[in-house]
Amino acid sequence: MRISTLLLVAALGLSCNNVAQGQKQGASGTQDPAKTDLEAAEFKARMAAGNGKLVDVRTPAEFTSGHIEGAVNIDWSASDYETSFAKLDPKEPVLVYCAMGGRSDQAKEYLVGKGFTVIQLVDGISGWKKAGLPVVKN
Repeated sequence: MRISTLLLVAALGLSCNNVAQGQKQGASGTQDPAKTDLEAAEFKARMAAGNGKLVDVRTPAEFTSGHIEGAVNIDWSASDYETSFAKLDPKEPVLVYCAMGGRSDQAKEYLVGKGFTVIQLVDGISGWKKAGLPVVKN
């Protein structure tokens, strides 16, 4: 019984420490994914607010096959992606998406590290299409 109690107290102590560490990390400039990873309808509403640069991080071929209207294409897999991102204004939020969320998650991490505020479309353009929202083709 005493060993169980000690283990429970130790686990609670570690849990509380992890929560405190998370709060410290949040205060130091990292973003809360619950507020910055948005489902399609919320992402669309955030776009409609007009404060932000919409960036599609897929390849040019993927972009041409269908993208969200108003998006600019910065290919995350291109050798010059850093140069392209450097042209963005860090004072303006970046709304980012890819095909399913993997590349945009990497781009988000990179941009947050550079001081940007980044809003990510959960499930990428696949989630956008699944929600019945329109895409444009070039």
